[in-house]
Amino acid sequence: MLRGLRIVLAVLCFAGLCLLFVDVSGVLPPKLAALAKVQFIPALLSGSLAVILALVALTLLLGRVYCSVLCPLGVLQDVVSRLGRKRRFRFSPAKTWLRTGSLLVFAAAFLVGIPVLFSILEPYSAFGRIATDLLAPVWQAGSNLLNLASQRAGNFAVGPTPVWQKGLPALAAAVLTLGGIGLLAWKSGRTWCNTLCPVGTVLGYCSRISLFRPRIDAEECAHCGLCAKTCKASCIDAKSAVIDVSRCVTCFNCLDTCSRGALSYGPVWNSAATGKKTAGPDLARRSFVALGLSIVGFPALAAARNPDEKKPDLSRKQRPAREAPITPPGASGLRAFAERCTGCQLCVSACPNQVLSNADDGTGVLQPSLSFEHGFCRVDCVTCSTVCPTGAIRPISAAEKSATQIGRAVVDWERCIVNTDKVQCTACSKACPTNAACLVGRKDGPKWLAVDPERCTGCGACEYVCPVRPLAAIRVEGNLEHRRI
Repeated sequence: MLRGLRIVLAVLCFAGLCLLFVDVSGVLPPKLAALAKVQFIPALLSGSLAVILALVALTLLLGRVYCSVLCPLGVLQDVVSRLGRKRRFRFSPAKTWLRTGSLLVFAAAFLVGIPVLFSILEPYSAFGRIATDLLAPVWQAGSNLLNLASQRAGNFAVGPTPVWQKGLPALAAAVLTLGGIGLLAWKSGRTWCNTLCPVGTVLGYCSRISLFRPRIDAEECAHCGLCAKTCKASCIDAKSAVIDVSRCVTCFNCLDTCSRGALSYGPVWNSAATGKKTAGPDLARRSFVALGLSIVGFPALAAARNPDEKKPDLSRKQRPAREAPITPPGASGLRAFAERCTGCQLCVSACPNQVLSNADDGTGVLQPSLSFEHGFCRVDCVTCSTVCPTGAIRPISAAEKSATQIGRAVVDWERCIVNTDKVQCTACSKACPTNAACLVGRKDGPKWLAVDPERCTGCGACEYVCPVRPLAAIRVEGNLEHRRI
């Protein structure tokens, strides 16, 4: 009963988090982003004390339920482990030095400011890279195939979705992350969770004193080892009839394997050593039902497609080299953004304008920045600020965004076609939503572009529509600190 309930809740939570990164239909409500905000590290960085206390309280009550239900990387490891289930698990002594060392490295990377180590070890960000750079393109390509079949049948209600790669460094990181963690899961189950994951280590300390925990009745145990062979956390020592509860992820796989009834899950005040059935599962089942009701209530996030504008040249526009990266509206500035962003890439997947990418521009490895090869940052769009789970991008209104300067436009006169071709071009001035770009010059000749730095918000509309290829003749330079205009 408990194992089945745990699987149902884990599937619902995992599916909801996957939809955050891959949904292309635009029909799901945005409240599903709450699933990202209940992840441990994002909640810690965003200052969500209520979420942190709730997760710690849940662990103190039932054990590491977070790792087996709420953590998407943990559920992904279970899926991979299931594929390699032909090899049985076996007990492995706790590698305390490795767990503690990994936690200290993670904490030091956060305090000193080494985003690459922080992002690699943070479980939600690791899953985000896999979902954004590996799962989302496959999902989008499959959606386009269905749209093509629908159009051949005469239904043109749904258009295709652009499939684009957000950055080679992030793609390589996603492949290495999936390969490394997947190999460990396929061979040994939850090895990564109990050796390298900092969240697993912290919650493991809490689970040592959890009120509900699995136990072995030493008098009834035959030391056959069947329970140890099903334990993906490798924490059951069948010879000594002892369970390392700090590494147990509360999956309940072991409960049904013992034919003698030596295994049970219940409160600490009902000792399993007495050989009596505990009344614990009923209360634990109610706690799982309450957890399930809270998860089922979360809906989903959508991403709208930004219409492409006609380009006069078929050559591909390239990303310009910027003196300073452009951080998203709501980030306040480069330093504040780098201190909180874990590189989970949820904002990259959710951005309907395709201006956020995870190619590193100096904000730290895998931390996103804005670039305008595929679109521009619309004044009325605040999607990234609504989905960020860490507070790196704080929630802002469209009115507040329209009065915030994240960068300013700079003209490269050597590349502008007014200078090279001696023809009039009005693309950037017409696209500018704040009228910061205006044309000046003689009435009898081509007019030149002038940018008012006090009105420019850095939205990138001018850079996006500029017809010059491969590098636009106008680019946006980011502000290290955002300012009001």
